Amino acid sequence: MRSEIHVWMPMIGFDRDASDKGVAAWLESVGFTPRGVSVFLFHPDIVHLHDGLDEDRALPPDNCSYYGSPRNEDRCRQDWTTHDLRTLVQALAAAGAAPYLGIMGVDLGNRWHHEWLGDHPEVRQALRVGDWSLNVLKRLRDGTFYEDFFVEKLCQVMTDYGFAGLQVADNFCPGGGVLNHGDFSTDMLRQFLDHTGRHLPAALSAGLGDDSLPERNRRGDWLWSEARQDWIGFYAWRWEGFWSKVCGRLHAIGRKAIVMGMYCTDPFETLYCKGIDLRRLARAGVDTLLANIVPTGLRLQHPERPDRFHRDMLLAPLTAAWAPEARLLSLLGVKDATEEWDVLHHAPSLLERDIATLLHFQRQTGQGLRPCLDGLMVCLGDGIHADEWSWLRRRLDIAEQDRLRRVLAPTVLWSDAALENTLPAYIHTRRWTLHRIVTEIYRRGTPLGAVVRSDDLAAVEGTLFVPTFDLLSAEERAAVASWRRGPVVVLGAARGVSPEDLGVQPDVAFVDPFSDEPMRLCAWNTAPAEREALQALAALAAVDDGTPNLAGPPEAVPEHRNVLVETLTFCKATAGFCEACAQVLRRLSGSPFTCNLPMVAFLLDDGRYRLHLANPDATSYGYAVVCAPRVVAEVAIRSTYPVLPVAYMDSPDEAVGFGGKASTGTQRCFRAKITPGGVTILEVRLAGTGLA
Repeated sequence: MRSEIHVWMPMIGFDRDASDKGVAAWLESVGFTPRGVSVFLFHPDIVHLHDGLDEDRALPPDNCSYYGSPRNEDRCRQDWTTHDLRTLVQALAAAGAAPYLGIMGVDLGNRWHHEWLGDHPEVRQALRVGDWSLNVLKRLRDGTFYEDFFVEKLCQVMTDYGFAGLQVADNFCPGGGVLNHGDFSTDMLRQFLDHTGRHLPAALSAGLGDDSLPERNRRGDWLWSEARQDWIGFYAWRWEGFWSKVCGRLHAIGRKAIVMGMYCTDPFETLYCKGIDLRRLARAGVDTLLANIVPTGLRLQHPERPDRFHRDMLLAPLTAAWAPEARLLSLLGVKDATEEWDVLHHAPSLLERDIATLLHFQRQTGQGLRPCLDGLMVCLGDGIHADEWSWLRRRLDIAEQDRLRRVLAPTVLWSDAALENTLPAYIHTRRWTLHRIVTEIYRRGTPLGAVVRSDDLAAVEGTLFVPTFDLLSAEERAAVASWRRGPVVVLGAARGVSPEDLGVQPDVAFVDPFSDEPMRLCAWNTAPAEREALQALAALAAVDDGTPNLAGPPEAVPEHRNVLVETLTFCKATAGFCEACAQVLRRLSGSPFTCNLPMVAFLLDDGRYRLHLANPDATSYGYAVVCAPRVVAEVAIRSTYPVLPVAYMDSPDEAVGFGGKASTGTQRCFRAKITPGGVTILEVRLAGTGLA
């Protein structure tokens, strides 16, 4: 495997009774040595209460197992000590798997031990409805910042145990809740005022020092209505400062930091909802950003919520474009014995789909294509046996994208300026963000396989998709208008999408006429033979779907409180308009193949094509009918399914039975079967490529 594979491993996955704490036996079952292993101690008191290793001390149950869970598939929770932990860390390091300290910022109310946070309630999150979990940006009672206390203890833990670095997640970074919900404590408000130089209204100023719920809510209402953009900017500044200090100290002792930062959120959602600018975390020295792209586990747990597959998968290319200097891993949601979900055993074809999708996204650079992700972190790694690791390894190997020349799908243009311009625009209009636009396109079956930063635009060949054209800088809009290496499709607020002002006459253009904040699509550089069909698609946008526009001022629209349920509220965009946009892009995808099911095509460096065929129906097998522009010479099955060869067809509507149909050397179409909700990966050679 070329991709880095890390494993997030609860302590219950190791064996305290073994001399090496089970490391050798576990690595034998894994079948390879992971690049890193996050030793999931879970509770941050492993740092807060650290007092050296001169004496061997018992670790509390919430360090010995995730949430103190009593068992997994293999064993009951064991009673670990500090010296046991040191032996474990040393054994992992000796085996070549870098051991990271994995923690969250939880507060369990002294359930398993007397918690440090119970003695320091001043650094709990002061939310609108109560106090919850840890806020690492606050100050301790004596006025010192929590981060100064934490980093001293952390460096001691790194050195004493021998950890290679720190890995943090939920309630540590990112913090719990959303910005509109808190923290509205006196401490955070005073930090905000000191940083921005803003002044409070007299009534709010008089209430400083009173952190009662009514006072918090009054502060929150004022911040969100009068200082929202500054409040978001303040948090982004604080998080950068926090990680600059922590990473500076870690790097000084040769350690690294893996930080989640986002929470199933794209770069804009992460900024707006969590107050974290992922690019600034990279600038602060965070070595690796960790995206928690786990839509299938969430879906299995919460069937009442909308499926997040398409929106979450797109976090990989968008984060890679926003923070290209950072290494980027994604969680691979395999199973979790504590949270009681198991994709590996209960939905394996969906797990196969997740692996293939996560690893297929590419970023176009001036030096060619590169994967958006540097690798994956298996979440979680306990209770997986040797045959199951073998199953995972095989699918990870299959999903690796090698020998790529081009992605034959629209390339999404990323602009830093557009991201920065989105914040005020969204606040005042609730306009659709880039992520929301590409999600709607993607979930309607239109392939999106690559992203490019605006400064690498010259490297793109094929269809260019610019979802927020009006938010680009003037220089970027001019560069898009003058680009001639393929069709261009732009979207954005209708009042700002005017390529005509740049000397471009669109081949097709239409507006969503039923939205109070309408979007406009324009396309140019299209083939003359395509234009009539493209223009006919505008009729889809001429039908209202009956959904209402937002009522009242956009700035006053209620915010969501749980990003795992929903993140942002948007203005109306009609379903017909979205479908028309998706079909325009699908017709201009640049793929020489057609397919009745979602497909992404890649041109390989030897002239063959790799096809990722997806079945959106998780309840039945899919039958993908693929047609090529000329005779199909050979189809090789790269995925583990189907087992039988594809069935060749003389026409796309020919009936094909169980026996299939062999090639006669004249067919341009074939049928391939796909697992329920899964993917089939094929490599196709067309006649006339010159390959043996």
